This record gives sequence, C-alpha cells and structure tokens, in this order.
Amino acid sequence: MTETTLQWISVLKVLLVAGFAGLYGFGGVSGKWKRRIIAPVLFGIGISGFTLWTSTFDWRLLLCVPFLSGALSLGYGASTTPEKIKKRAIAGSAAAVALFPIFWVTGAWTLFALHILVSTAVSVVAGTWNQTSSARTEETLIGAVYALIPMLTI
Repeated sequence: MTETTLQWISVLKVLLVAGFAGLYGFGGVSGKWKRRIIAPVLFGIGISGFTLWTSTFDWRLLLCVPFLSGALSLGYGASTTPEKIKKRAIAGSAAAVALFPIFWVTGAWTLFALHILVSTAVSVVAGTWNQTSSARTEETLIGAVYALIPMLTI
C-alpha cells in the first residue's frame, strides 16, 4: 500500500472520529441511543472497514462495540463537585478500557496507557469545569478524545 493511500486512510479515520464525536454529542441533546448504540456501532463498522482494507482484521476488535456501548451508558451527572469528579473519572476510564481489544490486538500498550490517561482527564476536566464555548462543544470534545487514539492505533 502506498504512503499516499495510507495517508488517505488516516484522514478517513479522523472523519470517522468526527462522526463518532457528533453522535456522542447529539446523544447528550436527546435520544441517548445515538451515543449508546449508534456511535459504538459506527466505531465498529469503521474498525472493520479499515482493518479489512489494510488486511489487519481480527475478530477480537469487534468486542469494542458491546464494551463501548456499556461504557457509554454509565451516568456521570452529579450535583457536587467531588461527585462529578468521581463519576466523570469512572465514565472516562470505562470508555477508555472498553477499547482494550484494539490495544490487545495491536500490542500498543503505551498508547493504551496514554488513552486511559487522556480519556479520564478530559472527561473529568471538561465535564466538571467546562471551559469550552458550550456543553455541545464539551461533549463533542469528550467523544472525539474517546475515539481518536484507538482509531489511529488500528
């Protein structure tokens, strides 16, 4: 496969991350099923498509879909800051760990550690002390962070 083709695949992966982040954000507006079901299914379709394209498909990658669906179903709302931090940390780390099959298959353990750290930190910081322009931007940011490193790892 040429370097140009591989670059286009990377660009398409980023576009898929944007779609996942959009569904994550829309699920926060209304219809939690967009976040909890459609976004993980889109992610799974992307994983399958890209790994089939690059001849690196492994059935274990498909475990990400139910794991991610479960992780994105965790509640993270709270009325006190310590409770928000706790719930956001659980939600962020669960979303990161849900994508463990990608790192299991690829053996990219350093990226797995980075993914857990970044996903948890962004979930806590953005979700507790939102400094983006709106809640919509905050949720889109969180969704993008959850998906970016794993998608670019496959």
